[in-house]
Amino acid sequence: MEYNKSGSRPVKRRLRKDRVFACLAVLIVIIFAVSSLISGCSKKDKKDKDKTKEADVQVTQTTPVPEQNDDYIICVDPGHGGNDPGSNYGDRTEVVDNLKYATVVCEELNKREGIKAIITRTSNDTYLDNRQRADISNKADADLHLALHRNFSEDPTAHGVEVWVQKESQIVDEVLGYKLLEALKKVGIQSDRGVQAGFTNDKQNNFQIIEYTNMTACIVELGFISNDEDNRLFDTNYKDYAVAIANVVEEMCIDGHFDKPAEN
Repeated sequence: MEYNKSGSRPVKRRLRKDRVFACLAVLIVIIFAVSSLISGCSKKDKKDKDKTKEADVQVTQTTPVPEQNDDYIICVDPGHGGNDPGSNYGDRTEVVDNLKYATVVCEELNKREGIKAIITRTSNDTYLDNRQRADISNKADADLHLALHRNFSEDPTAHGVEVWVQKESQIVDEVLGYKLLEALKKVGIQSDRGVQAGFTNDKQNNFQIIEYTNMTACIVELGFISNDEDNRLFDTNYKDYAVAIANVVEEMCIDGHFDKPAEN
C-alpha cells in the first residue's frame, strides 16, 4: 500500500490488465521460441543419428560376406611330372597319359552339380612331390584325393586295372574301389586286378600320397603302360574311362560316402 500526501490514508495501485496481457503474450512467445529451438535440436540429433544408422546399414549390405559353399571338393591328382616322368614304354611316358585322362576327369566332375574339382598339375613340366600333392588336398579341405596313374611291369604280359587304398581300409575305401572297377569294366578293360590295400609288396605300409592326405584317398592304376593291349584300350577309351570315374565319384558324393564326421 501507498499513502496519500497527508499520510492519512493508504491508496491501492490499480492493476493494468493490458500490461499483464502484454507480459503474458511476451512470455508465451519466449516459451514457444525456446520449445521450438529445443525441438529443432532434438530433431536434428535424431536425423543425424538416423543418417549414421542408415550409413551403417549400407556399409553392412555392401560388405562382401564369405559365401557358404557346401560343394564336395575332389582333388584330381595326375601322377608324376617335371623331372619325374614316371614309367615309360618306348616313346610313351606315364606322365603324359596320366594328365591326359585326369584332365577329362576334372572337367567332367566340374560339370556335376554340388562338386568342385581341383587338379594338382595342368602341365607335364610341373614337378610336385607327394607331400606337396597332399598339401594341395589338405589345404583345400578336399573330400577325396583321386591319384591317377598307369601301371608298369617288367613282365609284358602283366595287364589290367587295379585300385589302391589305405592299409587299414574303411568301408568307404572298399566301396569306392569296387565301384570304380565295375564302372571301368563296363567301358572295357583287359582284367580286373581288384582293390589293393597298403603298398606294393608291403601290406604294412601305404603309398605316400595316401599316407599324407587327411581325407579318403585312392590310386587308380589304369592299365599297364608296358602292355600293348592295355595301351590300345587306353587310347581308345580314355575319355570314357574318365567319364566312368567321374560318374562313380558323383554317385559316392550323392550317397554321402565322403561326408566328414561332425566336430564335437
